Amino acid sequence: MVTRTTLLTLTLAGLAFNEASAQQCAPGAPKTAEQTTRRKEGLAVTRTINNLQANQPGSRTHTFLRQIELPSSPFAARQTGTQAEFLKKLNFIPGEELMPGWQLTLDVTADGYWFILKDKLDPCGFAFVSNQNGLIYNAEPLQ
Repeated sequence: MVTRTTLLTLTLAGLAFNEASAQQCAPGAPKTAEQTTRRKEGLAVTRTINNLQANQPGSRTHTFLRQIELPSSPFAARQTGTQAEFLKKLNFIPGEELMPGWQLTLDVTADGYWFILKDKLDPCGFAFVSNQNGLIYNAEPLQ
């Protein structure tokens, strides 16, 4: 009897948690201050990746850099001050976090690139998506 009661309690608690999580992740739901800050940081990184790609010689011929090559972009070399410090904090080794809690997946194709920068700490699975056109999209899983 105790086992059934415990199982029922855990099931109901899980359902309540899922409902609260779904409400938190619903379109237009207010974001926490931490989520807002992380998203601003992620957006800055997304713009930086597009700048690294666009401001390198190969972009004119649609030849783009792989993830590991991004720090060697001439745009990176020209940065000074806080932007240079910001770039130094980014880890462009594939498979590792780009910055704490953020995972970058970058694919270079014959005529462009696309990438997704996913916030692994966001309970809603938030991410930014962009490509060689420079447009940045917010991405969240369907609820």
